[in-house]
Amino acid sequence: MNHSPDLTSPAPADTYAGDVPRPTEPPQIGPHAQAAADSQAATAPRSWWARLWHNLGRDAGFVAPSLVISLIAFPVLVTLFSVSIATVIVWVGVLLLPLSLTVARAFGNLSRARARAWGASITEVPPRPRGRGLRWWLAPLSDARAWLDLLFETVFALPIRLLTFSISLAWAAGGLGGITHFFWGAFVPDGGGNTVDWVVAWTTNSPVTNLGFTAEATFQFIVGIILLLTFPFVLHTMALLEIVAIRAALSTDGAAAAMQSAQPEHSAQTPGSYSSAAPQAARSELPRHPAQSSPLSALEGSQGWFWLIAAFVGAVLVAVAWPVTTVLYGVPTVYAMLLAFGLSAALLLAVRWPIPAIGLGLVSQAAGILLTADVSGAVRPFTVTSLLALVFLHLIIGLRHRWIHLVALWSGSALIGVLALILPHAGELPGALSNVITTVSIAAGAGIIGVIGNLLLKGRRQLESERELSAAELAKRQELEERNRIAQELHDVVAHSMSVISVQATTARYRLPGLDERSLGEFDSMASSARQALTEMRGLLAILRGGRDADLAPQPTVEDIPALVDVTRGSGAVVDLDFPAETFTLPPTTSLTAFRVVQESLSNALRHAAGAPVGVTVTVIESRLEISVRNGEPDGAADAGGHSHLGGGFGIKGMRERVEALGGSLRVGPTSAGGFEVTASLPTE
Repeated sequence: MNHSPDLTSPAPADTYAGDVPRPTEPPQIGPHAQAAADSQAATAPRSWWARLWHNLGRDAGFVAPSLVISLIAFPVLVTLFSVSIATVIVWVGVLLLPLSLTVARAFGNLSRARARAWGASITEVPPRPRGRGLRWWLAPLSDARAWLDLLFETVFALPIRLLTFSISLAWAAGGLGGITHFFWGAFVPDGGGNTVDWVVAWTTNSPVTNLGFTAEATFQFIVGIILLLTFPFVLHTMALLEIVAIRAALSTDGAAAAMQSAQPEHSAQTPGSYSSAAPQAARSELPRHPAQSSPLSALEGSQGWFWLIAAFVGAVLVAVAWPVTTVLYGVPTVYAMLLAFGLSAALLLAVRWPIPAIGLGLVSQAAGILLTADVSGAVRPFTVTSLLALVFLHLIIGLRHRWIHLVALWSGSALIGVLALILPHAGELPGALSNVITTVSIAAGAGIIGVIGNLLLKGRRQLESERELSAAELAKRQELEERNRIAQELHDVVAHSMSVISVQATTARYRLPGLDERSLGEFDSMASSARQALTEMRGLLAILRGGRDADLAPQPTVEDIPALVDVTRGSGAVVDLDFPAETFTLPPTTSLTAFRVVQESLSNALRHAAGAPVGVTVTVIESRLEISVRNGEPDGAADAGGHSHLGGGFGIKGMRERVEALGGSLRVGPTSAGGFEVTASLPTE
């Protein structure tokens, strides 16, 4: 079960269809109009040319320094590692090897940082705890990530970056040289025909004739224009190639994706749920401590290393098999090239698609045997390069896929070897039989090694999954225990006090005879508010205790704001309400958040600005719900500062979390008239 992302396609097919993701910018704090303008400017689509030039500069800034970094990293790491291995017999290398791994980790972190600055999503596993003393110095030896960084920076990084830099530089130089050929081409000595002369002769199948400098300059100019027009796309392709390699070797995105997919998805909240999106967002910002990687689990989270190794072996195989097949066996160059590419392509396909890889590998093996059937005096029917390709193919199939695929591959290769002995060939039977037996035996051994490695990886993956699930269950149990403790405290203290208030306010008319109607109305309002608070408290306690029926309790909406204002007026406060006369529909979470903002703002106004008039405005402007709660200057010098001994300062923070979780904005601050204002803007869709 592989949850790793597809490293072969890190960007959409339409390269310049949109911007490459950039790091999230911090939210801007400012007036509402400015915030809305900034939001629209940030989300406004760029023109095609703007995206083209943006990507061109970003890709050039990424590709250009890469080769320089590798030219520094390669000799440093190779020298340190070689000296460490050479002196390990006298224990000096044991002390130098951790230094080599630390330097490799530093270069790997630099590559990851450059890829993130380019816009790629790359995560990173922190190093293991290093302890103290000698254990601190030797800690990198047990860090699998450091070993993989060393392997990438010394084996893969330099060839890839040399390729990308060379192609990019040659493409740009060819384009610039072509469009300026009119100026410098006349000074180039004639070497027996210009480029356009050879092209015309080849296309028309005629002798080479000198068409003159004007034809050559025009041809070079057209080619230069084509090269320059396609240069941004070529440069972007080279940058993507480096990003693919970095993501494959240096990123832990695959492991993170596997961990996320193993977590159960939370069911959607019902409209009346007390637990809004704000606490969810707050929980998502909690720091996470990824599990430390072991040498085996470092490879199992992502298939990137298999891609890199298969590509590396395939490239080496092409470089060796092509000339060897041509020179030693006399196979035509074109056929030898197709044969070498077929063997190498089968290795790449084997990483993810076993059946096409097996088919292409067996076809290439059979084609190689047929092409070399009339050659005597050489090892046959399986050539040395075919043997190596077959061994690596068995190894990759065994490591990556089911055993049935490996059995099919081995059976097919054995059948091809047996048929090669029966069919006419130039070699002697004893030598050919030994070759077939050796090839089939080595391939079987490689397959068995692959199967054992696959079982080890699966066992390690299952063990890590069980550990993660156990840790998650432990964290969930600890969280539930803490929530139960908080719920118990709320029940014993707050709920009890509210019950006392409700009982006293309800029985006041019976305990205190002679009260006028206004006083009785005040006590009835107090009793109603206490009962509502107790109802909401019971819902909160049910949520804290993990109850499933908590979401069934009705929650207030924006339509309850007029009733809330009436209750507030009953306490003697002067509250002016501007509420839309027409009905409007809001998402349940937005409606609840709007009510909570007004409720908290009125509560703050009553506590911190007693006696000051309060104005509440609720309006719908296009696709935004605008809420404003403003109070005048409070009575008395004691409250002028807007502070009170009541409250712990969590109300504004809670409002901000609720509003920002829905994609809205909240402004809280004093007014020029000496009062205080809370302004919230919420999306209505």
